[in-house]
Amino acid sequence: MMKLKLATSGVALAMMIGATSSLAARGQGQVRIDAQRGQQGGSLDPRQHGYEHAYRDGADRGRFDREHGLRYNLNAKIYTDASNGYEPFMGNKSQYQQGYREGYKLGYDSGYRGNAEQYGQIYGRPDVTGTPPATDPYASRRWGATDMAFDTGYRDGVTSGQHDRSRNARADFENSDAYRKADHGHGGTYGDLAAYQAHYRSGYARGYQDGFGRSN
Repeated sequence: MMKLKLATSGVALAMMIGATSSLAARGQGQVRIDAQRGQQGGSLDPRQHGYEHAYRDGADRGRFDREHGLRYNLNAKIYTDASNGYEPFMGNKSQYQQGYREGYKLGYDSGYRGNAEQYGQIYGRPDVTGTPPATDPYASRRWGATDMAFDTGYRDGVTSGQHDRSRNARADFENSDAYRKADHGHGGTYGDLAAYQAHYRSGYARGYQDGFGRSN
């Protein structure tokens, strides 16, 4: 096992790299997520959390409109209301909405114009230093298990997808340890492990696709 420094879109990602025997036979490594350090799920700041939710939504809609030859349209109802995905545990609703509008517009513009997406900068796991927190900040705020699982999986998937793309490997997230175990971030307050794993894998698959790059 060795320490590998990865730079994706100008963001340094420090990961522990491991390899299963089958992957090693193909000359492929895989990202091993360090579950003991750093932020696990979405942002604890309501404005940033809204921004992160919205960028995905906006990029998906912008990409859809471009691919179907539709005119530029931010979708006024979603953009104006900006409450999509909000839950009380996320914090101040007006701050969430502010971040949502900002993130949705940037994501839509990126998807519609076919520009390079900023998934790595927004969701990729940064270089982590120092000691892990003594308590789980998500549990103390009664963070929703579904949202926590999806966001944690999504971040891990983006990081893994960008790692594979950076070394010109074929897309293959289902063989990663993180996807198979699907327990990163799970704690006693997040309920049934099997349900958590299902949401984690859903987020991981989507994040990997965004991080690795979609076909236009």
